[in-house]
Amino acid sequence: MRRGLMPRRYSGEEFAFFSTSESEIMKSIIKKYLPIILLAGLFILATFLSQAYVDFFLRILGQDKLAGGIIYVLGIIVAIVAAPLTSIPFIPILVSVWGVFWTAVLSIIGWILGSIVAFWLARKFGVDLVKRFMDVEKIQKKYVNLPEKKLFLFLLFLRMVTPVDVLSYALGLFTNVSWRMYLITTVLGVIPMTFVLAYLGSLPAMFQLIFFGIGMALGAIYLFLNRKKI
Repeated sequence: MRRGLMPRRYSGEEFAFFSTSESEIMKSIIKKYLPIILLAGLFILATFLSQAYVDFFLRILGQDKLAGGIIYVLGIIVAIVAAPLTSIPFIPILVSVWGVFWTAVLSIIGWILGSIVAFWLARKFGVDLVKRFMDVEKIQKKYVNLPEKKLFLFLLFLRMVTPVDVLSYALGLFTNVSWRMYLITTVLGVIPMTFVLAYLGSLPAMFQLIFFGIGMALGAIYLFLNRKKI
């Protein structure tokens, strides 16, 4: 080896696909959206099981549909109040027993009643109670500054894309949204998304998997292209 020429040492950063800061951003994104991925996975698994063992679920859940419906609605209310539980993965199973329409109707009743209870608890007992169920500081940062203009449309949008429990507690704690506006936006926001979920629960599991895979791929591409803005 010639004198004065030293072999170059690589730290590994030269070959890194992401910089250190970008890696932290990507880790944050994965952590943020991991619950959604897991929920979708459970939904697809429930669809597969309900379609593969439909006779079993009909024997177990189809004998007394009235009692089953009441238990399901009460279960949804408990899941919302005791956040972050969710009843969404059960939808495909219930669709195989009750059909799309009645599963959607019962889910709507449960989610509306559960959201009312959560909103009332937040208004009545405040942070001392809600902090037992969720990170109050985290939801405060997200929902404390609501726009004054077009508030109704904004709440309607939030109700369609935000978990029922989180939004109900947040609006009860950190806003002065009236009961009237809260109820109207809850009903109008819950109904369409519930029918969409019930209909998805009736589709073949393979179709759901492909649909979810395409959605994940498009989402990953969008997040990658906009990683510096996130």
